[in-house]
Amino acid sequence: MRNNKELDRNKIKDNPDKKLFGFKHVSKKDKDSSGKKYTKKDEKSANLSKKTKNKKTAWKVFKICLFTFLALCIIGTGVVIGVISGIIDKTPSIDLEELEQFDLASYFYDKDKVEIASINSGENRELVSYKDLPKHLVDAVVSIEDERFFSHNGVDIQRTAAAIFNFIISGGHSDFGGSTITQQLVKNVTEDKEAKWTRKIREWYNSILLESKLTKEQIMESYLNKIFLGAGSSGMQVASKNFFGKNVKDINIAEAAILAAAIQTPESTNPYRSEEARAKLLARQKVVLKQMLKLHKIDQTQYDEAIKFEVAFKKTEDVNNSKIQSYFVDAVIDQVINDLMEQKGMKKDAATLLLYSNGLKIYTTQDTKVQNAINVAYSNEKLFYQDKNKGFMQSAMVVMDQSNGNVLGMMGGADKKTANRTLNRATQIGNQPGSCMKPIGAYGPAFERGLLSPGSGIDDSQITFGNWTPKNYYNYFNGYVTVRQAIAKSMNIPAIRATQKAGVDYSFNFAKNMGLKSLTDKDKGLPSVAIGGGDQGVTVLEMASAYSTIANGGTYMTPKLYISVVDKHGKELLTPTVEAKKVMKDTTSYMLIDCLRTVVTSGTGAGYIRAGNMPVAGKTGNTDNDYDQWFCGFSPYYTIACWNGYEPENKVIGYRKIGSYPYTSMVVFNDVLKEITKGQEVKQFPRPSEIVNGSICKVSGLVATDACKSDPRGNQTITDIFASGTIPTATCNIHKSVSICPDSGLLVTKFCPKPTNKSFITRDYVPDIKPSDWGFMVPIATCNIHTKAPEPIVPESPVIPGDTNGDGKVDIYDKPVVKPPEPKS
Repeated sequence: MRNNKELDRNKIKDNPDKKLFGFKHVSKKDKDSSGKKYTKKDEKSANLSKKTKNKKTAWKVFKICLFTFLALCIIGTGVVIGVISGIIDKTPSIDLEELEQFDLASYFYDKDKVEIASINSGENRELVSYKDLPKHLVDAVVSIEDERFFSHNGVDIQRTAAAIFNFIISGGHSDFGGSTITQQLVKNVTEDKEAKWTRKIREWYNSILLESKLTKEQIMESYLNKIFLGAGSSGMQVASKNFFGKNVKDINIAEAAILAAAIQTPESTNPYRSEEARAKLLARQKVVLKQMLKLHKIDQTQYDEAIKFEVAFKKTEDVNNSKIQSYFVDAVIDQVINDLMEQKGMKKDAATLLLYSNGLKIYTTQDTKVQNAINVAYSNEKLFYQDKNKGFMQSAMVVMDQSNGNVLGMMGGADKKTANRTLNRATQIGNQPGSCMKPIGAYGPAFERGLLSPGSGIDDSQITFGNWTPKNYYNYFNGYVTVRQAIAKSMNIPAIRATQKAGVDYSFNFAKNMGLKSLTDKDKGLPSVAIGGGDQGVTVLEMASAYSTIANGGTYMTPKLYISVVDKHGKELLTPTVEAKKVMKDTTSYMLIDCLRTVVTSGTGAGYIRAGNMPVAGKTGNTDNDYDQWFCGFSPYYTIACWNGYEPENKVIGYRKIGSYPYTSMVVFNDVLKEITKGQEVKQFPRPSEIVNGSICKVSGLVATDACKSDPRGNQTITDIFASGTIPTATCNIHKSVSICPDSGLLVTKFCPKPTNKSFITRDYVPDIKPSDWGFMVPIATCNIHTKAPEPIVPESPVIPGDTNGDGKVDIYDKPVVKPPEPKS
């Protein structure tokens, strides 16, 4: 074998012009330009010289290059450091409070603390603490999103390096990727979505900073509460409810993998969006489970069980998931916002934002049993339907617990509710209350001032005020009646007279104190205060409040729809301002209750209002032209106010499927009361010790006389209730016993031969239209038969036997009486 040197020589011989190691070969025969021949020694010396020179040159070039590279590195590093420092200097660090600034849904609970609704500002979220997050859920999320989460310092160097490389080779068209859970949280909190590499610098900086301030558990809790998972779900708790119908603490491994799988593409894997989206979610679930097995988060048995588990997608079936909330919740929202403004000095927008996005818990007064009864009653198509003119009659109802002012249920409209916070006819619009106003603005004030009692007499007869001559709905006048009768039969004129007695100003203030806050100075008149013909009217809630004041012994309680509002930290934020004010005497309250019971037993509500053996009191109400119909009343447990009518334009209600009477409001009232009264212990309205019985004349309301007892219609003496110390001591001034001629029925004259005494009633005026009892009035005219003294009567002379000449005696001048001869036998 030839050695390398020999090979090299042969190559040179074969190709004398070939360069070797960068130099051209020169043969021995070659000569320099001077003609001198090179020797072996000269050739070697020349080669060494050239090699030395080349080495020096190369080293010099290398040093230059190295210096340049180092200089560039130093300059570049400085520039990079400067750039990064500039970015960091301009990057605001995350305030830890920002991590708690979730857009959190607020939740509403009924009186039994059962969730009934939720509201949010667009993000439906409910916070859950780390201790309530199942370990297998955390493992699932870590496995698929950030497997080294518990070991890195906020930035995963391995994933970040790969992401940078990918960014470089893509020419800057990559979005980096490789984000850790901490980085994702930072991105969600800062909402920094700039599509530049500088954003990543800011993200890394804040992630490392965040890791220095919080534990891994705190970061994970915040992350899992903040992320959006599709199907309208923000955070794991709401997502678990919307996906599986259960709290997140109760999910299994298979379900945990579903939630983890939804993080990456929440909208395209929304299981309710399409079958394709659901299939995509289930496919990614398997990827999550496989990753969990690979990382030893679960064992083979758990993996197999999870793969076989058939996930059932089921939203929580309760009102919380209903997009349309009830009128009751609408009203609670309004009351909470108003209270935040009044108690906390907040502006309306700020109060609204706080309620909708800060995870408040509102504990309401709703009794779900009551609310369900209302809902059922308003689903009656015989009561609420589109009439032949395509009109729909509206209605509203409020049910209260009179003992504490709690509103237990509400309906703000009879048609289907299609949006949130729409017009609530129970709280936001007023209607004239009609005769339901009479106990509030007429008889209540008169009872309170001791001017009338249930048995007091009051005249239902024509009365005129300037151009106003009020009428009764029955278009006639009864005459003298008792207050109890006037209330029972809903008479207008007696109510007006009662308000006159008490005073319009006094009665107006009395009604406002009972809860009719909407009354204005325009309502300060007899038509409004006495018989309910007001200016703007009053709301159903106000009427419920006023009647609950009667039922509550005369103590007004501010109607409230919630008990307390608790913030997301469990601290009480708000309680309603409650006024408990005694506005009438116990005796006034009881006398009204007793009269209103008569309405139900023998008055306008008789036969229509009943709740088993439970005592019920109430009042019908109707306005001119049959535009509005009401029934307001109560049992010992509940107060209910109900209205029905057309709106916004008035329309005659008239005949309906159930007829013209009872009013729709009466039927709905009765249906609801019967249902919510079921199973309750029967109890009576408490009678104050100051209520006493007294015997009086029912025409005058005063102590009965013989004339009262001899009334041609029968004895007019009755027994009724009074406030202690108010039983009348004066005798009846209406009944009068007078002498009349039995022949003419008129007042006797001195010529009437056989006068007799008879009982009549009196009035100090003569109305144009005579009331029904006018026939029992004391006659004005005197007897028209016996108008003068009778002619003397001359007695006839007696017949004297034998006096034939008629001079009254038998004497010689009388002719003898000749007897006729006796007949022969």
